[in-house]
Amino acid sequence: MSAHENLLAPLEKFGSFQTRVVIVAYLTAIVVGPNIWMTVFVVYTPPHRCYIPELDDGNKTSEVDYVVVPSNLSNSSVARYIPVVDGNLQKPEWSSCTRYNESTTAGQGNVGVVSCDRGWKYMTEENVITAVSEFDLVCDKSWLAPLVPSCLMFGLMAGSFLGGILADRFGRKKVLLGALVIMCASLSISAFTPSWIGLHVLTFFIGLGGIARTSILTILLSEITPNKIRYKVTVAHILVMAVGSCMLPLMAFLLPNWRHLYGAVGLLHFLVLFPSFIVFEESPRWLLENGKLDEARNLLQKIAKINNVKLDEAKLLELGRDRETRVNQEAEKKQSGRRKLSYLDLVRVPFLRRRIIILSIAWLAVNVSYYGVSLAANNLGGNRYLTFFALVSVELPGHILSYFTIRKLGSRVAFMIFSSVCGVFILAVPLLQTVDDNAVIVSNVIGKLLATGNFSLLYAFTGELFPTLLRSQSYSVCSVVSRPSSVLVPFLLGIVSPHHSVLGDGSNRHWCRCRNVLFAGNQITANAGYYGRCKITKQIHLKS
Repeated sequence: MSAHENLLAPLEKFGSFQTRVVIVAYLTAIVVGPNIWMTVFVVYTPPHRCYIPELDDGNKTSEVDYVVVPSNLSNSSVARYIPVVDGNLQKPEWSSCTRYNESTTAGQGNVGVVSCDRGWKYMTEENVITAVSEFDLVCDKSWLAPLVPSCLMFGLMAGSFLGGILADRFGRKKVLLGALVIMCASLSISAFTPSWIGLHVLTFFIGLGGIARTSILTILLSEITPNKIRYKVTVAHILVMAVGSCMLPLMAFLLPNWRHLYGAVGLLHFLVLFPSFIVFEESPRWLLENGKLDEARNLLQKIAKINNVKLDEAKLLELGRDRETRVNQEAEKKQSGRRKLSYLDLVRVPFLRRRIIILSIAWLAVNVSYYGVSLAANNLGGNRYLTFFALVSVELPGHILSYFTIRKLGSRVAFMIFSSVCGVFILAVPLLQTVDDNAVIVSNVIGKLLATGNFSLLYAFTGELFPTLLRSQSYSVCSVVSRPSSVLVPFLLGIVSPHHSVLGDGSNRHWCRCRNVLFAGNQITANAGYYGRCKITKQIHLKS
């Protein structure tokens, strides 16, 4: 048995030390849960039109007259200044980005239109202030709104790549605490940023710190907990993050100003920062593997004391000798010309190359569906807070359903079922928009449930298809390759909103259909490729 396998042999009992670490880890998971979805509320684009001093100074325009285009335009004061366009699903709307060059009588068509050179009038719920309405990220600047969640996705991509590398190089604890500090600082500063540029840059670091914390803490939990409950602890960590995400709609409702929302979440990060610095310790396994024997010995003695377990000093010395033996073995391997496996082996070996390509496509497709359905909450109609709560709350049953489906049917059949049914429900969304808003929401919620299950499936079986020494590399490659698709998703959603389209007024309904066909097509294509090329792993012992 190798040194790192012997490391926690005298501490296999789940004691007080592990309990403290797990509790604080779950507290940080609840706090971090809302981070990835906050942009749904921060860049919400409310109904808007050009600001008209004659109408809007003193709030002379009635709410009904502003939101709904009346059947008789001659009775509308807004119609004298704002043209009517064919909006989403052929419902007439006031133009979001143009006004008449001068006041006119409703029905006249010989008066030119100009852009909103005096600003915009936003129709939002009481006291709601979003980054879009504060920085006027509409019309010619509308592309800057989806860029905010895209910056978050860029951060997730960078954090996925850098987190593991830095943790292996500098240790779990240092990088983990650094990620928490980055998130806390970025969220707090975002609440006071004076420009949209600062918001975009800081959102990138929120994503970077968030994914680095999640991946490193998952590794740390697996390295300090007994083998028999390791899987349960790490899965529960993911479920607790989903619970944290469910808190976001309530927070956004109670804090309608986006700056207050960022500040509140930043404060929660600040509160969990102190117990994190006190409770989190370096991984004893990492210390031993990197030759830091004195630090490992001191830490093991501390853990044994907290857990009230007697530590076998002779075995600790034996671990040190095992370390020296392993170093000598590595030197012999170098002299004999034997090399370590690397990322290049994933493309050098034909059957591994085929698997990594197929799985990367599957990860890409699931990313598009998962984030596409979630970030579209504001476009579905109904109460946007309740809609988003429904979308995030189904993640819990999605993970559980995935677990039992794999055990019953195997990974390949389970992935085929989840992908196919998910594609059908996503494809049904534009068709149901002509029927009922509630039907659209239900279809999206079911799609999100299945997309979440697909994510769990991918995490569960990706490593099973690769040798032990290449499993961590396979996860990294699939994650990094799939991230560019999630970067593009906000733009696919942001090309249209319920109240504005960068493709031009009246194009919303056509793009909504094309967009959902794209999301569904991704699922079905990945499903066909995976089912046809990847082996069934149910009840198969996989050799290293």
